[in-house]
Amino acid sequence: MKLFSPLLISTLLAFAIAPCAHAQENAADSSAVQTNLKQMEDAWVKALINKDYAAVGNVIADDFAGFNPEGKHLTKSQLLDEIKNEPNTLSSSANENMDVHVYGPNLATVCGTTMEKGKDKDGKQFTRTYAWVDTWMERNGKWECIAEGVMQLPKKK
Repeated sequence: MKLFSPLLISTLLAFAIAPCAHAQENAADSSAVQTNLKQMEDAWVKALINKDYAAVGNVIADDFAGFNPEGKHLTKSQLLDEIKNEPNTLSSSANENMDVHVYGPNLATVCGTTMEKGKDKDGKQFTRTYAWVDTWMERNGKWECIAEGVMQLPKKK
């Protein structure tokens, strides 16, 4: 019986500690996903400055579904065409207030705002702010944006 007690205690401790270790592992994974997705979002807006639609295409899923600021539904090819044919020239574009929610090992959303500065096709300067939410899914080891909704915010008075 004396040998049985330490074995029982060790087993019970192992079962008690396992969920804590798993929770720490999940928190670390979640933190890594959050960092990765924020970096991908920042790379996306930098690609918009350069009208690098190929870079944007690399992070968007083939079955992407989104809405642009005018409320138009867009597929991946339509979004890339909009980027390719954008008449405005951006001088800067930066994400702010990004908030990542990880819902599982391969699903997350990122909400944030983006401020853009540039010139329109007539050379007139503009500053615009957008609020957006992107849904990301990891498929075959690669994170892809599967859905997006964007809304232009009114100018502050």
